[in-house]
Amino acid sequence: MAWESRLSAERPDLDLVPEWRYDEDICLAETPIFTLRQRRGTSPSDPANTGRFVYLDCPDWVNVIALTAEREVVAIEQCRHGLAEVTLEIPGGMVDPGESPFEAGIRELREETGYEGELARTIGSVSPNPAILNNHCYTVLVENARRATSPALDANEEIAVRLISLDQIAGLIRAGAIHHALVVAAFHHLALQGDA
Repeated sequence: MAWESRLSAERPDLDLVPEWRYDEDICLAETPIFTLRQRRGTSPSDPANTGRFVYLDCPDWVNVIALTAEREVVAIEQCRHGLAEVTLEIPGGMVDPGESPFEAGIRELREETGYEGELARTIGSVSPNPAILNNHCYTVLVENARRATSPALDANEEIAVRLISLDQIAGLIRAGAIHHALVVAAFHHLALQGDA
């Protein structure tokens, strides 16, 4: 792993855990959003240490921070059925087969908000929950965003678009008004760019 060699160079005294070996990967259940799978893992340090591990096989996801020329964030409100409440977020969704995270971000922004922009680029990625998920979530930054068309929402989507000044975002996160973990991570990637 690339990070392993960088970390070893910085901390030669640190023993890193080797990756386990996996086999017997089986499907337990399929849904439109993810597949529940189970695989057997074996520790390379101790071959007697084995276990069966359940995980969710998911497509990659993308979030989009779209900034207007006035440095407003194109935010959305929508009902999230896991929490059964309306949340304040940024546009995003699943990366379709054959689509790059960058392409998915541009598509999701247009579909959910009707906005388009310029200078779009991917600024980071996270593993949403590597204990049980095998996917990544990418953050795409779009600048000079402007309303170009009407949203094209899915059948069950109900989305309201809100423009929020970028300098208000940290306060909204601090107050818990923005609490979606992947959205918070996206704004951290933006801060690392020096744009927040």
